[in-house]
Amino acid sequence: MARVNLERRAEIGEAKRARTRAAILEAARACYATPTAAPVTVETVMQAAGLAKGTFYTHFQDLAALEAELGATLIATLDERLQAARLAADHPLTRTATAVTVMLRNLAAAPARARLAARAVITMPEVGQAVQVRLRQDLADAQAAGLLAFKSVDLAAGVVLALCELAAREIGAGRIGAPAVPDIVRAVLRALGCAPDDAALRADEAVRHANLFAKRMAADSGTDS
Repeated sequence: MARVNLERRAEIGEAKRARTRAAILEAARACYATPTAAPVTVETVMQAAGLAKGTFYTHFQDLAALEAELGATLIATLDERLQAARLAADHPLTRTATAVTVMLRNLAAAPARARLAARAVITMPEVGQAVQVRLRQDLADAQAAGLLAFKSVDLAAGVVLALCELAAREIGAGRIGAPAVPDIVRAVLRALGCAPDDAALRADEAVRHANLFAKRMAADSGTDS
């Protein structure tokens, strides 16, 4: 009898599990990217993946665990992609306003994604920490210029993230949408210490940067297709 290569068998099994897990995640991304109010369930995800429902629980404890992982990836990817728009602004608080504008607009385009982002921030604190790296730099620059109402940059970053997480939850629940984003951005800027007129000015600048970012992304998508 031929000797069974147990190590090779284990490698094959691990590769198969990885492919199945990737298929579930890809199907879930497609489900959450749909701009619809229809709830995403384990059943809908597994139907989209073409797999049995029971297979889901081999890879994820529950839907919340899947949502947290998807949300973490969503935030990291979007945060990386929006940096060109953010860095187009010279003023540190305008950079912050631009990042918040682009992020919330993207979530409002498919409200289910907003629920993912909020879930990730709540259940995976390291996600918020990763996003705070650039946020803290902008806030530190603002503080150095005497523009920040907070003595602590960490506290200021926490306020921004808390307001964004609240906005993501409201978007995910369908209570607000893209038209509310400029108001949220102005609220963030006011919380950081901007006067009302200055907050409105910087929010308007952020919209312009976000619009250019959206056009660039649309052009890139057309090129890719």
